[in-house]
Amino acid sequence: MEILKHWAAKNDVKVSERTIYRDMINLENSLMLPGEKLIVSVGEKNKKVWKIEYVSEEEPLNEFDINSYLLFKNFLPFPVVSARKSSLNKIVNLFYGTYSKSKFENFVELAERQIEGTHFYEVSDIKNYQKILEDSLWSIQNRRQMILQKISYDYTSIASHIEFPIVFLPLKLLYHRGVVHVCGFIKDEEELLILAIEQFTKYKLTNEMFDARAGLEKLDVEMLKRFGITQNISNEVYEIEMEFTELTGTFVKNQFWHPTQKFTVLENGNYLMKLHCSINRELVGWIFQWMSNVRVLKPEILKDAVLSKYRDVLDSYSDDAPLVSNNSFRQE
Repeated sequence: MEILKHWAAKNDVKVSERTIYRDMINLENSLMLPGEKLIVSVGEKNKKVWKIEYVSEEEPLNEFDINSYLLFKNFLPFPVVSARKSSLNKIVNLFYGTYSKSKFENFVELAERQIEGTHFYEVSDIKNYQKILEDSLWSIQNRRQMILQKISYDYTSIASHIEFPIVFLPLKLLYHRGVVHVCGFIKDEEELLILAIEQFTKYKLTNEMFDARAGLEKLDVEMLKRFGITQNISNEVYEIEMEFTELTGTFVKNQFWHPTQKFTVLENGNYLMKLHCSINRELVGWIFQWMSNVRVLKPEILKDAVLSKYRDVLDSYSDDAPLVSNNSFRQE
Protein backbone atom coordinates (compact mmCIF):
# COMPACT_ATOMS: atom_id res chain seq x y z
CA MET A 1 0.00 0.00 0.00
CA GLU A 2 2.75 2.42 0.94
CA ILE A 3 4.51 1.69 -2.36
CA LEU A 4 1.37 2.60 -4.33
CA LYS A 5 0.87 5.79 -2.34
CA HIS A 6 4.48 6.78 -2.96
CA TRP A 7 4.16 6.02 -6.68
CA ALA A 8 0.93 8.08 -6.96
CA ALA A 9 2.50 11.07 -5.22
CA LYS A 10 5.68 10.87 -7.31
CA ASN A 11 3.70 10.78 -10.57
CA ASP A 12 1.16 13.40 -9.46
CA VAL A 13 -1.74 10.96 -9.57
CA LYS A 14 -4.68 12.29 -7.56
CA VAL A 15 -6.14 9.33 -5.72
CA SER A 16 -7.25 8.86 -2.15
CA GLU A 17 -6.02 6.15 0.18
CA ARG A 18 -9.58 4.83 0.48
CA THR A 19 -9.81 4.46 -3.34
CA ILE A 20 -6.55 2.54 -3.43
CA TYR A 21 -7.83 0.18 -0.71
CA ARG A 22 -11.08 -0.39 -2.55
CA ASP A 23 -9.33 -1.09 -5.84
CA MET A 24 -6.93 -3.51 -4.16
CA ILE A 25 -9.84 -5.40 -2.61
CA ASN A 26 -11.47 -5.65 -6.06
CA LEU A 27 -8.18 -6.92 -7.45
CA GLU A 28 -7.92 -9.40 -4.62
CA ASN A 29 -11.36 -10.82 -5.43
CA SER A 30 -11.30 -10.82 -9.21
CA LEU A 31 -8.28 -10.00 -11.35
CA MET A 32 -5.75 -12.82 -11.42
CA LEU A 33 -3.81 -14.14 -14.37
CA PRO A 34 -3.24 -17.88 -14.97
CA GLY A 35 -0.31 -19.18 -12.99
CA GLU A 36 -0.56 -16.38 -10.41
CA LYS A 37 -2.03 -16.03 -6.96
CA LEU A 38 -2.46 -13.04 -4.68
CA ILE A 39 -1.11 -13.34 -1.14
CA VAL A 40 -2.68 -10.89 1.35
CA SER A 41 -1.20 -10.44 4.81
CA VAL A 42 -2.44 -8.16 7.59
CA GLY A 43 0.06 -6.46 9.85
CA GLU A 44 -0.03 -3.94 12.66
CA LYS A 45 -2.89 -1.43 12.75
CA ASN A 46 -4.77 -3.53 10.23
CA LYS A 47 -2.19 -2.71 7.56
CA LYS A 48 -2.57 -4.94 4.52
CA VAL A 49 0.21 -6.14 2.24
CA TRP A 50 -0.62 -7.55 -1.20
CA LYS A 51 1.94 -9.70 -3.05
CA ILE A 52 1.58 -11.56 -6.35
CA GLU A 53 3.23 -14.97 -6.41
CA TYR A 54 3.70 -17.24 -9.40
CA VAL A 55 2.31 -20.73 -9.13
CA SER A 56 4.61 -23.39 -10.55
CA GLU A 57 2.83 -26.30 -12.20
CA GLU A 58 6.05 -28.28 -12.57
CA GLU A 59 6.19 -31.67 -10.92
CA PRO A 60 8.55 -32.05 -7.96
CA LEU A 61 11.93 -33.65 -8.56
CA ASN A 62 12.10 -37.41 -8.31
CA GLU A 63 14.82 -40.06 -8.48
CA PHE A 64 14.73 -40.08 -12.28
CA ASP A 65 15.57 -36.35 -12.28
CA ILE A 66 18.41 -36.86 -9.82
CA ASN A 67 19.78 -39.70 -11.94
CA SER A 68 19.62 -37.39 -14.96
CA TYR A 69 21.79 -34.90 -13.09
CA LEU A 70 24.24 -37.57 -11.98
CA LEU A 71 24.54 -38.95 -15.53
CA PHE A 72 25.17 -35.43 -16.79
CA LYS A 73 27.75 -34.67 -14.10
CA ASN A 74 29.63 -37.97 -14.13
CA PHE A 75 29.76 -38.41 -17.89
CA LEU A 76 30.99 -34.88 -18.61
CA PRO A 77 34.69 -34.52 -19.48
CA PHE A 78 36.82 -34.38 -16.33
CA PRO A 79 38.32 -30.92 -17.01
CA VAL A 80 34.87 -29.41 -17.64
CA VAL A 81 33.51 -30.85 -14.39
CA SER A 82 36.55 -29.62 -12.48
CA ALA A 83 36.39 -26.16 -14.02
CA ARG A 84 32.66 -25.76 -13.28
CA LYS A 85 32.50 -27.29 -9.83
CA SER A 86 30.88 -24.20 -8.27
CA SER A 87 28.07 -24.25 -10.85
CA LEU A 88 27.40 -27.94 -10.26
CA ASN A 89 27.27 -27.27 -6.52
CA LYS A 90 24.57 -24.66 -7.15
CA ILE A 91 22.49 -27.30 -8.92
CA VAL A 92 22.91 -29.59 -5.91
CA ASN A 93 21.66 -26.80 -3.65
CA LEU A 94 18.59 -26.45 -5.86
CA PHE A 95 17.93 -30.15 -5.34
CA TYR A 96 18.26 -29.62 -1.61
CA GLY A 97 15.58 -26.95 -1.78
CA THR A 98 13.07 -29.10 -3.64
CA TYR A 99 13.85 -32.58 -2.37
CA SER A 100 14.35 -33.81 1.15
CA LYS A 101 17.98 -32.96 1.93
CA SER A 102 18.68 -36.08 3.95
CA LYS A 103 16.93 -38.32 1.44
CA PHE A 104 18.73 -36.61 -1.44
CA GLU A 105 22.12 -36.99 0.24
CA ASN A 106 21.54 -40.65 1.04
CA PHE A 107 20.44 -41.36 -2.52
CA VAL A 108 23.33 -39.47 -4.12
CA GLU A 109 25.93 -41.03 -1.84
CA LEU A 110 25.02 -44.46 -3.19
CA ALA A 111 24.37 -43.36 -6.78
CA GLU A 112 27.74 -41.58 -7.05
CA ARG A 113 29.40 -44.98 -6.65
CA GLN A 114 27.06 -46.59 -9.16
CA ILE A 115 27.39 -44.01 -11.98
CA GLU A 116 30.96 -43.26 -12.94
CA GLY A 117 33.00 -42.16 -15.94
CA THR A 118 36.50 -43.54 -16.50
CA HIS A 119 37.68 -40.24 -18.06
CA PHE A 120 39.89 -42.35 -20.31
CA TYR A 121 41.35 -40.27 -23.15
CA GLU A 122 40.53 -37.03 -21.30
CA VAL A 123 42.81 -34.22 -20.17
CA SER A 124 44.33 -34.62 -16.71
CA ASP A 125 46.47 -31.46 -16.54
CA ILE A 126 43.88 -28.71 -16.24
CA LYS A 127 46.01 -25.73 -15.24
CA ASN A 128 44.37 -22.54 -16.63
CA TYR A 129 41.68 -24.72 -18.25
CA GLN A 130 38.73 -22.84 -16.75
CA LYS A 131 39.99 -19.42 -17.86
CA ILE A 132 40.72 -20.58 -21.40
CA LEU A 133 37.31 -22.27 -21.62
CA GLU A 134 35.48 -19.16 -20.36
CA ASP A 135 37.48 -16.84 -22.63
CA SER A 136 36.73 -19.06 -25.63
CA LEU A 137 33.02 -19.18 -24.78
CA TRP A 138 32.91 -15.41 -24.37
CA SER A 139 34.60 -14.86 -27.73
CA ILE A 140 32.28 -17.33 -29.49
CA GLN A 141 29.05 -16.02 -27.96
CA ASN A 142 30.00 -12.36 -28.51
CA ARG A 143 31.53 -12.95 -31.97
CA ARG A 144 34.87 -11.47 -31.01
CA GLN A 145 38.18 -12.11 -32.73
CA MET A 146 41.00 -13.75 -30.79
CA ILE A 147 44.71 -13.36 -31.33
CA LEU A 148 46.41 -16.74 -30.98
CA GLN A 149 50.06 -16.13 -30.24
CA LYS A 150 51.29 -19.59 -29.31
CA ILE A 151 49.85 -23.11 -29.10
CA SER A 152 51.19 -26.40 -27.78
CA TYR A 153 51.58 -29.69 -29.72
CA ASP A 154 49.17 -30.75 -32.45
CA TYR A 155 45.93 -32.72 -32.17
CA THR A 156 44.60 -32.15 -35.66
CA SER A 157 47.49 -32.06 -38.17
CA ILE A 158 47.72 -28.29 -38.53
CA ALA A 159 49.10 -27.44 -41.97
CA SER A 160 52.82 -26.65 -41.85
CA HIS A 161 52.39 -23.28 -43.61
CA ILE A 162 50.35 -21.86 -40.71
CA GLU A 163 52.50 -19.63 -38.54
CA PHE A 164 51.53 -18.00 -35.26
CA PRO A 165 50.47 -15.42 -34.18
CA ILE A 166 47.21 -15.39 -36.15
CA VAL A 167 43.87 -13.59 -35.91
CA PHE A 168 41.33 -16.31 -35.16
CA LEU A 169 37.55 -16.19 -35.65
CA PRO A 170 36.14 -18.69 -33.07
CA LEU A 171 32.79 -20.18 -34.07
CA LYS A 172 31.99 -23.25 -32.01
CA LEU A 173 33.01 -25.48 -29.13
CA LEU A 174 33.29 -29.10 -30.26
CA TYR A 175 33.61 -32.16 -28.00
CA HIS A 176 35.49 -35.00 -29.67
CA ARG A 177 37.16 -38.09 -28.20
CA GLY A 178 37.24 -36.78 -24.65
CA VAL A 179 38.58 -33.36 -25.63
CA VAL A 180 36.87 -29.95 -25.95
CA HIS A 181 38.02 -28.08 -29.05
CA VAL A 182 37.49 -24.58 -30.43
CA CYS A 183 36.60 -24.45 -34.14
CA GLY A 184 37.08 -21.37 -36.27
CA PHE A 185 38.74 -19.81 -39.27
CA ILE A 186 41.89 -17.79 -39.69
CA LYS A 187 40.87 -14.24 -40.55
CA ASP A 188 40.81 -13.41 -44.28
CA GLU A 189 41.55 -17.03 -45.17
CA GLU A 190 39.49 -20.16 -45.89
CA GLU A 191 41.63 -22.12 -43.45
CA LEU A 192 39.65 -24.00 -40.79
CA LEU A 193 41.50 -24.42 -37.52
CA ILE A 194 40.42 -26.79 -34.73
CA LEU A 195 42.33 -26.49 -31.46
CA ALA A 196 41.92 -28.23 -28.12
CA ILE A 197 41.36 -25.96 -25.13
CA GLU A 198 44.58 -27.19 -23.51
CA GLN A 199 46.58 -26.25 -26.62
CA PHE A 200 46.09 -22.52 -25.94
CA THR A 201 49.43 -21.40 -24.52
CA LYS A 202 49.33 -17.65 -25.19
CA TYR A 203 46.46 -15.61 -26.61
CA LYS A 204 44.67 -12.27 -26.40
CA LEU A 205 40.99 -11.38 -26.39
CA THR A 206 39.80 -8.46 -28.51
CA ASN A 207 36.66 -6.38 -28.96
CA GLU A 208 36.85 -6.71 -32.74
CA MET A 209 33.58 -8.27 -33.93
CA PHE A 210 33.01 -10.55 -36.92
CA ASP A 211 30.01 -12.04 -38.73
CA ALA A 212 29.71 -15.64 -37.55
CA ARG A 213 26.85 -16.76 -39.82
CA ALA A 214 28.84 -17.29 -43.00
CA GLY A 215 31.62 -18.95 -41.03
CA LEU A 216 29.25 -21.46 -39.43
CA GLU A 217 27.92 -22.48 -42.84
CA LYS A 218 31.47 -23.01 -44.15
CA LEU A 219 32.32 -24.93 -41.00
CA ASP A 220 29.46 -27.39 -41.55
CA VAL A 221 30.54 -27.96 -45.16
CA GLU A 222 34.17 -28.53 -44.19
CA MET A 223 33.37 -30.87 -41.29
CA LEU A 224 31.32 -33.11 -43.58
CA LYS A 225 34.49 -33.74 -45.59
CA ARG A 226 36.47 -34.83 -42.54
CA PHE A 227 36.54 -38.15 -40.77
CA GLY A 228 36.55 -36.87 -37.21
CA ILE A 229 38.15 -33.45 -36.88
CA THR A 230 41.71 -33.84 -38.22
CA GLN A 231 42.74 -31.76 -41.22
CA ASN A 232 42.58 -33.65 -44.51
CA ILE A 233 45.64 -34.42 -46.61
CA SER A 234 43.95 -32.66 -49.55
CA ASN A 235 40.60 -31.23 -50.64
CA GLU A 236 39.79 -34.42 -52.56
CA VAL A 237 36.71 -36.36 -51.39
CA TYR A 238 36.69 -40.14 -51.93
CA GLU A 239 34.25 -43.02 -52.09
CA ILE A 240 35.73 -45.21 -49.35
CA GLU A 241 34.94 -48.90 -48.85
CA MET A 242 36.17 -51.15 -46.04
CA GLU A 243 35.38 -54.75 -45.15
CA PHE A 244 35.04 -55.70 -41.48
CA THR A 245 34.98 -59.17 -40.01
CA GLU A 246 31.54 -60.27 -38.87
CA LEU A 247 32.19 -59.91 -35.14
CA THR A 248 33.92 -56.51 -35.38
CA GLY A 249 31.46 -55.27 -38.00
CA THR A 250 28.54 -56.07 -35.72
CA PHE A 251 29.99 -53.61 -33.22
CA VAL A 252 31.20 -50.96 -35.70
CA LYS A 253 27.87 -50.71 -37.52
CA ASN A 254 26.08 -49.70 -34.32
CA GLN A 255 28.35 -46.70 -33.68
CA PHE A 256 28.33 -43.24 -35.23
CA TRP A 257 31.48 -42.39 -37.16
CA HIS A 258 30.47 -40.10 -40.03
CA PRO A 259 27.17 -38.74 -41.43
CA THR A 260 27.68 -40.63 -44.74
CA GLN A 261 28.35 -44.08 -43.26
CA LYS A 262 26.45 -47.03 -44.73
CA PHE A 263 26.73 -50.72 -43.85
CA THR A 264 25.68 -53.81 -45.78
CA VAL A 265 26.11 -57.50 -44.98
CA LEU A 266 28.25 -59.44 -47.45
CA GLU A 267 27.64 -63.04 -48.52
CA ASN A 268 30.43 -64.26 -46.24
CA GLY A 269 28.75 -62.63 -43.21
CA ASN A 270 31.25 -59.78 -43.01
CA TYR A 271 30.22 -56.12 -43.20
CA LEU A 272 30.94 -53.58 -45.93
CA MET A 273 31.26 -50.00 -44.72
CA LYS A 274 30.99 -47.11 -47.17
CA LEU A 275 31.99 -43.50 -46.53
CA HIS A 276 32.10 -40.33 -48.61
CA CYS A 277 34.83 -38.12 -47.16
CA SER A 278 38.47 -37.11 -47.43
CA ILE A 279 41.51 -38.89 -46.01
CA ASN A 280 43.34 -37.75 -42.89
CA ARG A 281 45.51 -39.01 -40.06
CA GLU A 282 42.49 -39.73 -37.90
CA LEU A 283 40.95 -42.07 -40.48
CA VAL A 284 44.15 -44.08 -40.90
CA GLY A 285 44.63 -44.26 -37.12
CA TRP A 286 41.02 -45.39 -36.74
CA ILE A 287 41.58 -48.19 -39.26
CA PHE A 288 44.65 -49.35 -37.31
CA GLN A 289 42.47 -49.54 -34.21
CA TRP A 290 40.70 -52.59 -35.67
CA MET A 291 44.01 -54.32 -36.45
CA SER A 292 43.47 -57.40 -38.69
CA ASN A 293 39.68 -57.18 -38.46
CA VAL A 294 39.38 -54.63 -41.28
CA ARG A 295 40.61 -54.33 -44.84
CA VAL A 296 40.54 -51.21 -47.04
CA LEU A 297 39.01 -52.03 -50.44
CA LYS A 298 39.10 -48.56 -52.01
CA PRO A 299 40.48 -46.05 -52.86
CA GLU A 300 44.05 -47.05 -53.59
CA ILE A 301 45.43 -43.91 -51.98
CA LEU A 302 43.93 -44.95 -48.63
CA LYS A 303 45.22 -48.52 -48.97
CA ASP A 304 48.68 -47.15 -49.72
CA ALA A 305 48.53 -44.83 -46.69
CA VAL A 306 47.61 -47.69 -44.36
CA LEU A 307 50.32 -49.99 -45.74
CA SER A 308 52.92 -47.21 -45.61
CA LYS A 309 52.21 -46.59 -41.92
CA TYR A 310 52.25 -50.32 -41.25
CA ARG A 311 55.75 -50.52 -42.75
CA ASP A 312 56.82 -47.52 -40.64
CA VAL A 313 55.71 -49.40 -37.52
CA LEU A 314 57.63 -52.53 -38.57
CA ASP A 315 60.73 -50.46 -39.30
CA SER A 316 60.58 -48.83 -35.88
CA TYR A 317 60.93 -52.30 -34.32
CA SER A 318 63.54 -53.62 -36.72
CA ASP A 319 66.41 -51.31 -35.85
CA ASP A 320 67.70 -49.17 -33.02
CA ALA A 321 66.87 -45.84 -34.62
CA PRO A 322 65.41 -43.32 -32.13
CA LEU A 323 61.70 -42.57 -32.22
CA VAL A 324 60.94 -39.19 -33.80
CA SER A 325 57.72 -37.36 -34.55
CA ASN A 326 56.40 -38.44 -37.93
CA ASN A 327 53.24 -36.90 -39.36
CA SER A 328 53.19 -37.56 -43.07
CA PHE A 329 49.52 -36.52 -43.27
CA ARG A 330 50.15 -32.80 -42.65
CA GLN A 331 49.45 -30.45 -45.54
CA GLU A 332 52.28 -28.21 -46.68
